Amino acid sequence: MNKYLFDKLPCGCEVTAYEIGNDTVRATILNYGGIIQKLLYRGTDIIGGYDKIEGYRVSDGYQGALIGRYANRIRGGRFTLNGVDYQLAQNESARGNHLHGGDIGYDAKLWDVEYKQDCDGEHLILTLTDPDGTENYPGTVNVRVTYSVCGENFSIHYEAVSDKDTPFNMTNHAYLNMNGIAGGQIYDQTLQVNADFMSKVDEHLIPVDKVPVDGTAFDFRTPKLLSRELMTCDDPQMVIGGGLDHNLYITTDEATLYQGKKLSKAAVFAGKLGALTLYTDKPCVQFYAANFMEGEYPFKGGLKREKNGALCLETQFAPDGPNRGEAILKAGDKYDYTALFRFDV
Repeated sequence: MNKYLFDKLPCGCEVTAYEIGNDTVRATILNYGGIIQKLLYRGTDIIGGYDKIEGYRVSDGYQGALIGRYANRIRGGRFTLNGVDYQLAQNESARGNHLHGGDIGYDAKLWDVEYKQDCDGEHLILTLTDPDGTENYPGTVNVRVTYSVCGENFSIHYEAVSDKDTPFNMTNHAYLNMNGIAGGQIYDQTLQVNADFMSKVDEHLIPVDKVPVDGTAFDFRTPKLLSRELMTCDDPQMVIGGGLDHNLYITTDEATLYQGKKLSKAAVFAGKLGALTLYTDKPCVQFYAANFMEGEYPFKGGLKREKNGALCLETQFAPDGPNRGEAILKAGDKYDYTALFRFDV
């Protein structure tokens, strides 16, 4: 493990970078936001991000960050739990939704970090106490996230316990490009998703129905080219999202055993560098093709940000779950889910 000062926040707090891995997979993680700042596959960086902490603070997109207390959207920032009405921040102001944990989510917190090494590989254990009433969520939640590099595997293990019932749905918002993050737009890369159903959304990108992917632009059950034509097709759901920005329900019997857990094979994302396979025990994955990634603030090394320059594969519960009685972490229960990214070798 290599540890060094990455930058300082305006308050003077130090942001530390932790580098773990091997010759095949190497990850750099920040204690600010639990951000994956670099992810090297055979020496090539495949993840979007910035050289300075300013980029993560002033640019939108949640590049590489941990997302919580609730990933994705909650309609109008409102939900009712145990007979109590809650109003959260409507920080996605254009649509009036609560997005990715609110005004100051887990992506903007300083996490405690512990390093561990064993016969499997290297691990970074990030912990955070999220107090009762933060962003107006009920319950104090103790959160633990473990990043691991074990051979060709890069994994994220999410754990949490709350002292009150609360909505809870964590993910990581990594922007991936399997040509390398400097490899241009993803139009020559392919995606397969083992999903028979998707969330049909309204104009606010809130699910209104669970529908089959058959006959839609979202049928990725066999590998499909992420072409410019696909991104701009006239499928009504693509038009609403400005491209790919939808929740799919994982439906497959294909699985792997990893760290004692059975994980379903959710997706395969492939480019010039090879294939990256995503496994998870979450029920859904949101895929987002960086439809609005343009901006003046450059990526690492001065790289220009551009639309469709990367793909997010966010393991999750479906958006707006609290308003359907879903994704509620019961007091004293353990939240325990894993996302595994397995590279070709």
